[in-house]
Amino acid sequence: MIVGVDFGAPQRARDQRRKIIAVAAHSTGWRSYRIDATGMNTRLLANDPPGWTAKELVDELMARPARVVGFDFPFCVPHVLLRDPKFAADIGCKDGAFLGWRSFNWWIAQRLPLTDPLDFTPFAPWRDRAERARLWTKRATDIAAGGQPPLKDKFQATFQMTILGNVLLSKLWESQQYRVLPFPGGRGVGEIIEVYPGATLRTMGLASYKSRPDEAVRLSIAACAAVGIKLDVDLRLVALACRYSSGTAKAPDYDVADAFVALCTAILHAENGCRPALAPDPTWQERLVREWEGAIWVPTITSPDDS
Repeated sequence: MIVGVDFGAPQRARDQRRKIIAVAAHSTGWRSYRIDATGMNTRLLANDPPGWTAKELVDELMARPARVVGFDFPFCVPHVLLRDPKFAADIGCKDGAFLGWRSFNWWIAQRLPLTDPLDFTPFAPWRDRAERARLWTKRATDIAAGGQPPLKDKFQATFQMTILGNVLLSKLWESQQYRVLPFPGGRGVGEIIEVYPGATLRTMGLASYKSRPDEAVRLSIAACAAVGIKLDVDLRLVALACRYSSGTAKAPDYDVADAFVALCTAILHAENGCRPALAPDPTWQERLVREWEGAIWVPTITSPDDS
């Protein structure tokens, strides 16, 4: 099984079920997958809203292990913050700087139990308006992929997504069923990767996609077909992707379509069709930056319509 997740981090469980959408695919043969309304996808057509709480999703992924899971949220923060003792001390860590992803990730998981509602209060110092110049910085992968700063908490929900997402990553890592790429270590045959539907679709020639869910789905299927990957998709799920939005009439947010793009990116990754996107660092080697900060995985192909 391969899974794509469009993530969100509202405080209340009922709102999480509107924003956290997962779409799964099952292998039916060599480079062939079926995306239907069974298994994890059952709730897409049976439930209203069709999503998951963070706790429900992590429990499902541990009970039903996947080969690859593509999550749409920042997996880490810039390495300059990981190496800053004040950044760690601001939320009560007295042992010095985090230094690496796993210590950052573990500490967050200890401070945010998956209750309803979620309590983000322990992380309030990372929202200090006076510290935005320091805290609202991008990772090398955010620069390369056009992503938001992981701790940005204005206009975007990125801050809470980064915090809550790392709780899920910590639990999945500790299950010993998954490795979180490209961070070193971990056990298990499953892989968890960071994806960004906007970056995926830009590689396919769709720069503005938020109001074009039908085109996002079409291009994602075409991108797989262009490298010999066959997708057998239940048309009811395509219809849902084109109509379901957790946003407003003026500002729609087509979460199922985003999850579908995340799924196709994860499928491409499973079939060796993705690469980590990183901008050059003026000081550190790419391998070190990747292992500290993580990376957004994007397709190696260009527009499938040109192939």
